[in-house]
Amino acid sequence: MIKVFIPEIKRRYNKKILARGFWYSKDNKKTYYDYLNVKEYTQSIADNYYLGLFYDYLDTIKTSRNQECIFFVNGNVGNVYYSRDKIEILPGRIYKEVRKQDLRKAIKKGLMVYNGLTIYQENKRYYIEIFKTI
Repeated sequence: MIKVFIPEIKRRYNKKILARGFWYSKDNKKTYYDYLNVKEYTQSIADNYYLGLFYDYLDTIKTSRNQECIFFVNGNVGNVYYSRDKIEILPGRIYKEVRKQDLRKAIKKGLMVYNGLTIYQENKRYYIEIFKTI
């Protein structure tokens, strides 16, 4: 199963927000964040025909949300989709629970070391997920 992280506007989709994504841009030295709605894409992309449909789906999201790229997870591998010709693969995965009082410190450390992370809140607990190159 594939999880696609779709950027949303907080005010309009407050009840659908399942995660927050943070990343650091080395180009302009700024930290960015998005409110994310996590959608499951259940169609298999093993066949080239369905892979093309999946890329069309990602291109539509990218264009409609005015994003430079879209992040998705296939298995335990993170993928940053810029275009059909440019997909950054991040095979290393870190997932751990963080206490609320340590959350800000964990975000800063994750951005400094890995340049990006995702935060989930489930059952009043916080979890950080980081994908990295090996």
